[in-house]
Amino acid sequence: MKRTNIILAVSILSIFLFISCKQKTIKTIEKNHVERYFLSTDTTKGAMNIDINVEIPVGYDNETILDSIRKEIFINLFGNEYVNVDFDSVVTKFTADIITEYKLNNEPLLQKLDSTSLYSFNNEHTLEGFSLLNDEKIYSYGINRYIFMGGAHGLSNLTYLIFDLKTGNRITEKDIFADNYTKALAELLKVRIVEQSKEDENLQPIISLEDTDFWVDAIKPNGNFYITDESINYVFNPYEIAPYYMGQTEVVIPFDRLKDLFKPNSAISYLVNKIPVKQ
Repeated sequence: MKRTNIILAVSILSIFLFISCKQKTIKTIEKNHVERYFLSTDTTKGAMNIDINVEIPVGYDNETILDSIRKEIFINLFGNEYVNVDFDSVVTKFTADIITEYKLNNEPLLQKLDSTSLYSFNNEHTLEGFSLLNDEKIYSYGINRYIFMGGAHGLSNLTYLIFDLKTGNRITEKDIFADNYTKALAELLKVRIVEQSKEDENLQPIISLEDTDFWVDAIKPNGNFYITDESINYVFNPYEIAPYYMGQTEVVIPFDRLKDLFKPNSAISYLVNKIPVKQ
């Protein structure tokens, strides 16, 4: 009888430990690679500079959902052709492919140049992938990329992906906002750009967007946002709503400013409902 009780106790403990040890949030590892590849033995002719620092999801209690999320992240980080590449080797392969493309694009021209030419082939590819909100319901991921291929300047691009951990699917604006939200949200984005200019002492206060270099008609929901525990933050990359020199524009919209636009019982309702109602 005692032996039976011991076996039962051990079984219960094993089940408890298995459940408690399940990975209920996304576990990631970091992959880094820095390389400088010279196009010629003459280093003055330029080089491809590569700097990659990305977090890769490797653990979650539902392997199917984990695989779906990782594939979507790989598509946005590296491209469709890397979806099935092992996460341990994907950064190395991506780097090698960048160098191959750099050589193919530039070696023929280098061979045609006179030896006294001062032209150089400096290129750059910087890539960051990082986790943001990561709880038991939502996983957010950011991608920051800078590419320079010659010319007046390079181009930076910041992209956000938000996943529902119940399904592994992307959370989009249509999943969060009620029907016909676009016009009201566009106006709120414009209002917040003006408000933020007055809230930040490092910015020049804006009286009217019409008096700035913003392309006012272009300011509208673009699907590129991330979620915090108290706001939805939109990001507009260079040339989206303003000239290049103005850089990226981030617009922070607190949940309480969006309450009339939210769908009930959306994937982010648990966050929205935590915010106290202002009297």
